[in-house]
Amino acid sequence: MKTLHFFSAEIPDYRRRQGQRFTLAQFLEMVVIAGMSGYFGLNSIGRFIKNNATFFIERYNLQHGAPSSTSVQNILTALPYESLNVALHKWMKQYLDTDEDMWINIDGKSIRSTVVDKYGEKQNYKSILSAFSEQLELTIGTKPMENKKKSEILIARELIEKL
Repeated sequence: MKTLHFFSAEIPDYRRRQGQRFTLAQFLEMVVIAGMSGYFGLNSIGRFIKNNATFFIERYNLQHGAPSSTSVQNILTALPYESLNVALHKWMKQYLDTDEDMWINIDGKSIRSTVVDKYGEKQNYKSILSAFSEQLELTIGTKPMENKKKSEILIARELIEKL
């Protein structure tokens, strides 16, 4: 079985080479560790990395210290979601047993603070549609959605075809 780090190393690094102090794969592994520890927001992930900087510096042999909260925000907000999603899907596919029948739940959740024109007729917000396997206790696929561009039903169909 290949590691998550192996698959996240396949994500093209969109950042300029100048001034890079850590690889994108190292950074994503730090974010995953923060998430596994219960830290999900941008600020809380930044605090988690700062509070555990010694561990990350030793683990990745970082010469210039761990990423700052500003770096966490900048990288995660500009991260190409589809590339990350493909890498996570490849990693997770190793653990799926496709021989047995599996029920899959699909649900959409809007992302906080993305609503535009909250009470007007031009209301718009971003959501994430997730496919979840109860047997595996895993989210096996996700797809971003913007309610003004496509309906949740169309995105759900695309997600099912992808799976």
